[in-house]
Amino acid sequence: MPASMHRQPSWASADHNFNDDDELNSSASQQPLEQAEPDPDISREGPLLLSTRVEYSALPKGQTQAVFGLVTIQAPETAAKVATPDADEERRPMDVVCVLDVSGSMDSHNKIGDLKEAVRFIIDESQPQDRLSIVTFNSQAQRKLKLRRMDRQGKHEATVETMRLSASGGTSIAAGLDMGLAVLEKRRQRNKVSAVLLLTDGQDHSSSAHLKTLTQRAAKAGCGLYAFGFGVDHDADLLREISEQARTPYTFIENTATVKAAFAGVVGGLSSIVAQRVELTLDCQATLKDVNTPFAVTRQGENGATVTIPDVFAGERRDILVELSIPADLPGTSEDGSTVLLQASARYQDLRSSRGVLVQIPAVEMMVQRVDEVQPEMEPDVEVSDQRDRVQVTRVLEQAAQCSDAGQFEQAQQLIREQRSKVSKRLSPVAEALNLELEDAEGRMRSRSSWQVGAAEVKDAFQMHKMQRCTNTFASASSAVTKKSKAMYMNSTQAAWTSKSSRG
Repeated sequence: MPASMHRQPSWASADHNFNDDDELNSSASQQPLEQAEPDPDISREGPLLLSTRVEYSALPKGQTQAVFGLVTIQAPETAAKVATPDADEERRPMDVVCVLDVSGSMDSHNKIGDLKEAVRFIIDESQPQDRLSIVTFNSQAQRKLKLRRMDRQGKHEATVETMRLSASGGTSIAAGLDMGLAVLEKRRQRNKVSAVLLLTDGQDHSSSAHLKTLTQRAAKAGCGLYAFGFGVDHDADLLREISEQARTPYTFIENTATVKAAFAGVVGGLSSIVAQRVELTLDCQATLKDVNTPFAVTRQGENGATVTIPDVFAGERRDILVELSIPADLPGTSEDGSTVLLQASARYQDLRSSRGVLVQIPAVEMMVQRVDEVQPEMEPDVEVSDQRDRVQVTRVLEQAAQCSDAGQFEQAQQLIREQRSKVSKRLSPVAEALNLELEDAEGRMRSRSSWQVGAAEVKDAFQMHKMQRCTNTFASASSAVTKKSKAMYMNSTQAAWTSKSSRG
């Protein structure tokens, strides 16, 4: 094999000396990169709630059963007092790196102008304890602004660099991400909430091989990685793959004028984070057949698993759908027939306090009644059914998108129609929203020309449902359906930020 095939890309070998981040002036709002975890505070008083539900509350005795259960971690909107852009109170400080595509294609349709406006909104809404860095990329990457505190002078410097942005050259997304991550990796101090915002309109077939390493670096640096794709010509598969590995939503920006609202939705969400590094532990009496979640799962034999969730916004929920196999003679059944199927507990870092203490949620039980005869009219639990539908619709959308990518449009539509026939039988708000999502996707998979326009919208949608997180509520101009899904995943802080972005 030629030696050139082993050669590392030029950007990968660069030794970025970015330990020049602005100092944070309040010890309460910062932490060094190597800080020992605080002692856990075992309490029920943290911002997260943990609950369980089972598909059927009663199961027949003496029979082996397969049943679905739901473990939900939820942060109420009131879990933390978070500031909106119009409020005077301080909010949780952030480190944000904007990684911006300035390749030649960004010069068309005022893309570079809309991008400047979006970055200026983030600058204007930043508070003095926030820090912002700007990295641009075409065929190479450049750091335009170090990780700078957004005081008056910092905002001025950031605005000047933003207004100087111009478009030319090719596209190397990996080079931009490498440099943006290096800014956060090399910082001497850190705000507890940090993120990289990646925006591109281009195709880049050279970066895919490096995505796993780059997203692993993001996770190690403790930062979220959010990908935004401009227009129908961008590489939707590459950006969705980045989002899949980073466990964040992928945002398709059909109209470049809405990029400011999308940026605002992410930053508004980041400002409302109430918990980080959530470790959910499942200890089952029955056999744990499957754990349906996009987050990292570590199995402990046939009866246990740990799910790791990077962060939770106020107002968000994370629904973990489990499939259990219950033997006919499951031990532990009490005299009244009640049986514990599963115990769920969670540990996480509570960001409500300046110390960021660890909280341990005591075990919550998932229980079922074993009865001699089940009532034939017994209906499945609505929330479990909703989440079964969400998981299955997400899978079908992804499978149908793969068929459409391969030009198999009849097969794609058949998958969609079969799933619609199931979801449309249920009368819940979630089922209605999912049915509309399927209807929209079916219309986009009719032909090669309709798929060329609609592919990114569908891939945005199934990644959103998979992650249960969204960055915006704007509707697609190319849709014949008024969808309702995005409202399921936006919290009030995000809504306030996006609303202000549309006013200014």
